[in-house]
Amino acid sequence: MKRTVGGSRYQQIAADVAGKIASGDYAPGDRIFARSALSVQYGVSPETARRAIALLADLGIVEVIKGSGCTVASREKAEAFRRRFNDFTSVSTLWQSFDDEIDTQIAGLQRLKETAGKLSEHLAHYQHTNPLQPLHMRVTEGCRYLGESIGTIKLWQNTGVTIVAIQSEGKMIISPGPYATLTAGEEIFFVGPEDSWQRLHHFLYNDMPTRKSGQSEDSDTIQQNI
Repeated sequence: MKRTVGGSRYQQIAADVAGKIASGDYAPGDRIFARSALSVQYGVSPETARRAIALLADLGIVEVIKGSGCTVASREKAEAFRRRFNDFTSVSTLWQSFDDEIDTQIAGLQRLKETAGKLSEHLAHYQHTNPLQPLHMRVTEGCRYLGESIGTIKLWQNTGVTIVAIQSEGKMIISPGPYATLTAGEEIFFVGPEDSWQRLHHFLYNDMPTRKSGQSEDSDTIQQNI
């Protein structure tokens, strides 16, 4: 988003002329630009030059004499206008910097979003092309087989899933074997078919997990290296 910094062109011209008057380049009573001369000097249209002169006249800085251009009326009013215009320009510049920074942040967030999308695609591809990369699931109180061993419930025979590790209370048990029991709060790591997460969840909880619209399987099953 872009702002016009420092006012309109005719205001900038009026401020420049006022600055010259305030600095003493033109003294009160001096005859200065006619509209055509001002237009040529600043490279603007006659209408823009007319508006600049009209603004100076309205502020009492110059006096317009029909057919003779205009003369300097007040150095003090020229100085007051120059100060106000400079203050306005400073604020406008700060606003522009603020807007530019917002635009930069928005662009950065958009790039971050695109990168996250690409990363998600790569992770999904990696999961499908690397079946030995473990998935994981937390065992909750709703599990049907709490306290029972992996062998007793015939986990592999019923799901095709193999548990390769169990994490409990910060400890990781690698290759737990058929005598390991399921306990609420522990994290089980497993490998298996492409739909192994759904198979295991259905077997342990006797239901199919409900996913939010647009949510991928990878968002529920963070892949980790053991």
